[in-house]
Amino acid sequence: MKHLQINFQDLNNYLLLLLGFFISVSIYVTDVIILLLCLSWLISGNFRVKIKSIVSNPITCSTICFFIYFLISHLWSNENMFNTLTQKQSLLLLVPILYTLNFDNKYIENTKYTFLMGLLINILFSIMQYFTQLKYFIKTGHYENEIFARGFLDHFDYAVFLCFGIFLICSLILKHKKYIFYLILAAIFFIALLNSYGRIGIISFLIFLPFFLITLKKSKYIYFIITILIVFITVGYFSFSPFKNRIQNTIHSIQLLKNPPSLDEKIELDAIYLAKKDSTKLTQEYFKNQILKNKLWIESIENKKPQYETSMGQRYILIKNSIQLIRERPIFGFGANKFSIIYNSQFPNKQNTEIKHPHNNFIFIMIELGLFGCFFLLSIFYFHLKKFWMSKEKKFMAFLLPTFFMFIMLFDNYFLNHNTLTLFCLFSFIIFSNKIDTSSAHKPS
Repeated sequence: MKHLQINFQDLNNYLLLLLGFFISVSIYVTDVIILLLCLSWLISGNFRVKIKSIVSNPITCSTICFFIYFLISHLWSNENMFNTLTQKQSLLLLVPILYTLNFDNKYIENTKYTFLMGLLINILFSIMQYFTQLKYFIKTGHYENEIFARGFLDHFDYAVFLCFGIFLICSLILKHKKYIFYLILAAIFFIALLNSYGRIGIISFLIFLPFFLITLKKSKYIYFIITILIVFITVGYFSFSPFKNRIQNTIHSIQLLKNPPSLDEKIELDAIYLAKKDSTKLTQEYFKNQILKNKLWIESIENKKPQYETSMGQRYILIKNSIQLIRERPIFGFGANKFSIIYNSQFPNKQNTEIKHPHNNFIFIMIELGLFGCFFLLSIFYFHLKKFWMSKEKKFMAFLLPTFFMFIMLFDNYFLNHNTLTLFCLFSFIIFSNKIDTSSAHKPS
């Protein structure tokens, strides 16, 4: 039995390292690793001790409570519990599984490095795709006509991973003080981030950078880092078209929302568009005159709302409509797996495309699970932050993980997306598990 215990621990150790590496490389391999960890948890037994540990730990307990409430909400949604949403949200069970499995501490620490290695592979492939066709490996589907660094992840997940990876590298600098090596690595990650086309990853970096700088004790490092970053961002704006395009598009979208174009401006825009598309080289002025002669054409243009056709404009409409849905059932919500059904029935769009989520995780939870669901969700982050404040060291990564996720969840379903939710579960364990104090309690029967 003792030999069996050692084998289980060795298996868990290697699975953890592989999970750190493949989390940004392959969803399928990641799922196989998670399945093997679940089997190890089941076969290793000693469920009484494991359950007691889960219940006594506020982080694992709050995670389980949220997931149970999510399952219960199917009762008033009248939806089949075995759906894609349940499959995605069940990744949360990885938190109690990791917290109650046996791992050697050195492997927990080394998982940080395998995670960074996986991201380096992403960066390598994102560079290679500029010179060769790698469509079978690189993630496509968004902005296919745009040229930017594509990894194995979609651009919105990739940028979030890169941002988190940069701060992880920064935390390793403080720990190991290998400044040159880690600064070069951080610079590579930052250049990849600027070329990733992921707006939220870049914004998150700029938001949380001041919090990291506060953790530095020596002011000379703060000034040095700020100077380097200003240089990088300035050079990046003029050198990296993805970064420049995202800034310009964001500013343009905000300006459109604040000052929608007049009818004359919309006619001018249509004329410019038609002139560019015309193969016979007819002028912009010609198309403008043709439009002004046609009353139906003018009415059609007048009904256009280009301020809502941009990415930010569409998200504004999504949130505006979603708030109306929240008001209908604020306490318990419509139930799990109901957002798409309710939203598309009440707010059908002209393109007949299905809206799956409002690009805001909290609003999504409020519509499906109501205030109670949002309370259970926030309790997970509360207990992470509480553990951070109660710790003597107050490590930056312990602060970053919960606050970083609460921030990015304002812009997409990151607590539901496969890659980012797995990232949260893995680093919740790595940062907050404190296995030295609990390892003796998790012996297989």
